[in-house]
Amino acid sequence: MRNLRIRQLLLLLLRTAIILCLVIAFARPTLRNGAGSLLAERSPIEAVIILDNSLSLNEARLTGSLLENLRQAFIALEPVFQNSDRITIMQASQPQDFFVRQESYQSGMWERVLQKLQPNYLKSNLNNALLSALSITDQSVYASREIYLLSDFQHSAFQESSLSESITATENERAKIFTIPIVHGSQENISVDSVAVVNQLIETNQPLQIKAFIRNHHPDKYLNTLTSVMLNGKRVSQQKVSLAPGQLSEVRYQLTLTESGFIQGRIETESDIIQEDNRRYFNFYVPERIKVLHIYPDAAYQSFLPLVIQPAIQRNVFEYEGEALVNWTARNFNEFDMIVLEGLEQIPEALVNRLNFFVEQGGGTLVIPGENITIPQYRTLFNTFQFGSILTMQGTPGSTSSFLTLENFMWDHPVFEGLFEDNQRKLNPIEVYASYRVKTQAASDVLISLSDRSPLLLHNQTGKGSAFFLTTGLSPEWSQLPLKGFIVPLIYRSTYYAGTQKVLDRQQIRTGEIYQQQFTNLETPYDFQMEGDNAVAVKLNPRFKGADVFLEFRESSLPGNYLLRHNNRTLSVVSVNSWPEESEMTFYTSEELLSFLPDAYYFNDPATIAEQVQQSRFGQELWRHFLIAAFILLLIEMIVARTGNRDATAEDSGDSNVAFNN
Repeated sequence: MRNLRIRQLLLLLLRTAIILCLVIAFARPTLRNGAGSLLAERSPIEAVIILDNSLSLNEARLTGSLLENLRQAFIALEPVFQNSDRITIMQASQPQDFFVRQESYQSGMWERVLQKLQPNYLKSNLNNALLSALSITDQSVYASREIYLLSDFQHSAFQESSLSESITATENERAKIFTIPIVHGSQENISVDSVAVVNQLIETNQPLQIKAFIRNHHPDKYLNTLTSVMLNGKRVSQQKVSLAPGQLSEVRYQLTLTESGFIQGRIETESDIIQEDNRRYFNFYVPERIKVLHIYPDAAYQSFLPLVIQPAIQRNVFEYEGEALVNWTARNFNEFDMIVLEGLEQIPEALVNRLNFFVEQGGGTLVIPGENITIPQYRTLFNTFQFGSILTMQGTPGSTSSFLTLENFMWDHPVFEGLFEDNQRKLNPIEVYASYRVKTQAASDVLISLSDRSPLLLHNQTGKGSAFFLTTGLSPEWSQLPLKGFIVPLIYRSTYYAGTQKVLDRQQIRTGEIYQQQFTNLETPYDFQMEGDNAVAVKLNPRFKGADVFLEFRESSLPGNYLLRHNNRTLSVVSVNSWPEESEMTFYTSEELLSFLPDAYYFNDPATIAEQVQQSRFGQELWRHFLIAAFILLLIEMIVARTGNRDATAEDSGDSNVAFNN
């Protein structure tokens, strides 16, 4: 009877505990986290939501792009806010942009943002976005402040060290940071990282070399693709490429160019999971004709120059005009690309000044001295173009008994590009009987030097243009140059190189960057437009400073070739390309993120965002634990009750047996 009473008391306690656990479980208790409770009205929240919809989120999937996962995670956030909250929603890409800026939450806000949340080609900059968000929350008067970061957390988007220092730089209580990952599926991506035109001098009907760097971003798998070169919308070359895992390969294309003017090009590969990085744009300029003005002492002057450049004149590559020194003021230098001064014994200071302005604006000049030059005037010329100091003549024109020879060449200069085979850079001896000794400056390039190491051909970049100086005369009395075939490509290439500096080409920026350019002496009216591949023109408003015009183009969010036009004339082309870093398939894990965002909350399952946010605000709910405890107690109660029934039955049987024996 004593055991029975103890068992009944135990069952009473168990059944009471079961009822209490069930009641408490349905009451949904929580461990408070300092922000209120479910039974209390919470305070308003200052919230900043950062959406990383950069290029890497354009990964293609069967159900759309990875951006759709970002949109769904963003939609799952809406239930955690109420009308008293103040919301800021911004893009993580650069340049920074805000969808909503410190507005009170309202029902249509999410739909408005979803309409603006579209794929883009910009680079993610989570550092700037997070620091901007912290700046907003730090200045808020609200006690509760939260930052939500929805991103794929690409390595290139974060700078860990600078971010950690900035986050810990203040002692103020910071906002809670919630990180919500958008996970990539496949890594089978090939990107065109860069493109360059190898040729420094580009001519029609001559070989053109283009190189591209193409990367396989898959860490374990070989990938193949067909690459194409497009020039002015026409496919001119193709090449099959096989890429090892993680490999960056250089691919070279060689073709013959048949067009002149501004050439718009692109390299493209076959489609893969991120199609936006399969194209890379470039541009270059091929002059239709180089206009040459030749200034000589007088009408009776005999020059070899017209004879040397005659083949280029016949092919309409050069357009030649000659003028005596006395008439130079009547010439408008802006109508020419190259000005050659030959045989002048005196160079007026006014001519030097105008020539300097011409070269600074992109023109070219070649100076070939006369026999009895006025040294002080030539020193002014040398100081202006920073050639160095002209000293005295060495040797005697017409005396062939003593001479120097051409010895050393700056082979990597564009003037000599493609002139010789790489393993056959050798000339037969060319004798120089007379030349001017020059003490060069560091800024000058000695393209050709003589056997005594004195310079024969000098080059210097002045402003946007080029200036050349030949220390010997262009006649047989001075050297054998006019009688050797080498003089034709030397003068031709020097003239072609210097005459193509006026035009701005091969200019490139990346998406989101600002294109700025300065022009001089443009004709009115000032009508500037930037035309993209979609033929939509953006009007540019110029700024003026004297004769200089400053232009700025900011609408560079889409890749492509953009033509800068003035009064229906193309001034330049700028190629806008996406950021190669956005194609890299490397991402931060939760452990890596928490290493430099130590107090952040990491949500592995975007589908339960609302519930996880509630727990972070109000604490951990305990109803599951009490419900589990109730089931455990119920199981114990069943075991105890069944054991008691078995013992009672055994006792009853024992009593019956005793009575029967008696």
